Amino acid sequence: MTTAPTEAAEPATAPQPGGAPVGGAARRVPFLDVARAIAMIGVVAMNVTVVVFAAERAGEIEQSTLTSVVDGTLGLLMSGKARALLMVLLGVGAVLAWRSAARSGGRPMAVMARRYVSLGLLFGVPHLLVFSGDILVHYSIAALLLAPLMPFLLAGSGNRPLWFAAALFVTAPFVEFGLGSVLPGGPDVLVTLVPQTLGFFCAGVWLARRPELDPEFAGEPSRFPLRLVWAGLVGQVLGLLFMVGADLFFPMEFDADGVPVMNADGMPVIHPGSDVLTSFGGGLTGLGGGLFFLGLVWWLVGRGRTAARALGALAPLGRMTLTVYLGSTAVFLLTMKPFEGEVTVLAQYGVAAVYFVAMALFARWWLGRFRMGPLEWVWRLLTYLRPVPMRRVPGEAVAPVVADHGSGAGADAARSRGAHDGSWAVPPGLVGSSRPGAAVPQAAPTDPAGTDRASAPPASGDAGMDARRDRYEGRTAAD
Repeated sequence: MTTAPTEAAEPATAPQPGGAPVGGAARRVPFLDVARAIAMIGVVAMNVTVVVFAAERAGEIEQSTLTSVVDGTLGLLMSGKARALLMVLLGVGAVLAWRSAARSGGRPMAVMARRYVSLGLLFGVPHLLVFSGDILVHYSIAALLLAPLMPFLLAGSGNRPLWFAAALFVTAPFVEFGLGSVLPGGPDVLVTLVPQTLGFFCAGVWLARRPELDPEFAGEPSRFPLRLVWAGLVGQVLGLLFMVGADLFFPMEFDADGVPVMNADGMPVIHPGSDVLTSFGGGLTGLGGGLFFLGLVWWLVGRGRTAARALGALAPLGRMTLTVYLGSTAVFLLTMKPFEGEVTVLAQYGVAAVYFVAMALFARWWLGRFRMGPLEWVWRLLTYLRPVPMRRVPGEAVAPVVADHGSGAGADAARSRGAHDGSWAVPPGLVGSSRPGAAVPQAAPTDPAGTDRASAPPASGDAGMDARRDRYEGRTAAD
């Protein structure tokens, strides 16, 4: 495996010992910013009717047909799928954090520990106190369990994380309901769902190891995104089949009067086999939806046409997801909590839409002046335990959201080499930022051994693919 090169998009100082990169922003993969924004929009859209009880949920008014259509459509598109996409991207972010610390001479395990302990304790626990649907504490627990597995997952075959994810998805339903019987009550969700969450994270680790994400990948980049789209569709269909099978093979029990048989807690009696199949099907459906959205965004942004420019408007939002996520709960509580049980579901979705439009404009303005969101800066500071530059210096170049390189296979390859930095997949929350449309001067990558990779002859055939994969496996970017 070759030595990792150091890449720079603009003049920057070297990373400090301990893994804290300083100086200018490096290059980004734009479609991941967009994917992260879409994932956060979906998560918050599903939260808005849970943070504050709607009038329909409280039984104050009847749910209209329009409300049913809007609520059902959003649930079909986003429920479970947005959260899965967010977890896959968080797994990619864990890889980048690990590699960044290793490259700069730090201790990756210590960086990961500070990163996710601070995320859970500083941001997650206070959020959990005001909103029981918080995801940060649970994600932090799962990420801390992922850290010891990183050397194993980053070694060997590039498909190793994917096989490990499959094993976790198979065992997750049994662990979930086994522990659920031992730890009854609400808090057990923080523990019982960890295997499934780890499965999503491992899928993200697999994605981070894909050579297609290497800016110097010379292959055709449009095929893999479309494969993700089709794989996502297949996953959703298989998940639905498992859930239908749960009802067919383990139907609910009814008494002589046609009333469901209840247990001692007043809940319908459900066969354990039904729970296992439903949980497994839900995991497959969520993963399939997440991969579908990721592949679709990747493909659209890679084409560089009207859709790519429209999606590019979401990229600044995707670079401030920690701020956006926690800010949404604060806004929903302040604006709707005093009227709980009176605000309709459509009004709640309307508030969420206004919030996202306002935050998209704010993120664009903020990231034109600062390198990262406010809460992302605090998180980064706690991760590296040293000051991190916040304000952009006059004349500092910023990365474009979507580059226009024309069309065709060569253009796709050029777009796939678009600007990115090591934070491009760190949900929730992101470091570094860019103002759309600005050009980025890019320095030629240099190899510590003295070879300028930009001028090295391209590899070809199977040996070339192996060389590019090895080179990418050793590569890390500043986080």
